[in-house]
Amino acid sequence: MDGTLFNSATVSYDAIRDGFKKFWAEIGEQGETPSWEKVKGLIGLPSYEFFPAVLPPKYHDRWKLLHKFMGDAEDQRLKDGYGRTFDGVHETLSELKRRGFVLLILSNASGVYFNSVLDGCDLRKYFSEFSNLGENPQRFKADVLGEWAGEFGGSDSIIYIGDRKADIESAHKAGIKAVGVTWGFGNPGELVEADWLIDSMSELLEIFSPVIPDNQEDLV
Repeated sequence: MDGTLFNSATVSYDAIRDGFKKFWAEIGEQGETPSWEKVKGLIGLPSYEFFPAVLPPKYHDRWKLLHKFMGDAEDQRLKDGYGRTFDGVHETLSELKRRGFVLLILSNASGVYFNSVLDGCDLRKYFSEFSNLGENPQRFKADVLGEWAGEFGGSDSIIYIGDRKADIESAHKAGIKAVGVTWGFGNPGELVEADWLIDSMSELLEIFSPVIPDNQEDLV
């Protein structure tokens, strides 16, 4: 979701600042807010890894408090209409769905943030199944992708799309192919192992053929 469909910088940059301001005030101490460059490099991690990583080590055990303050700020900004998807997202998802592909969405986000983005950016209508893993340290993207591959006809029936090295690795661990997107939060070179690399959302329409086979349910 983040870095592929949703440009989280449109809400998270200010939410980080507001969240840390409330965090330091709540614990009665003064501290710094991490730079956006540091935060950007951590986007994509599950919540239980992301929030400790942006805090100084001595405060790692207080990460849930920061999570709450930042989550509240993100949710408010989404409700206020600040959230933006990347160029071509709605048009491409709509066309893929029209062609008969089943669209699923998988994220390491927490439940509150995941649902706030889906609703705030009008994305929910495109997807048939949803999975967010940010609060479940026992479950990983490769697990979900493997289950979905089994549900939809095997590893050749599903392709995963993401912006980070971990996305490509998760797909390959599940035995499926992966598309890397260059407009997300990954660093140059992160996506070299992707089966396809694209520079715009609309390029997915070249990968997913417009020819719709008879058995549409076998395609994801």
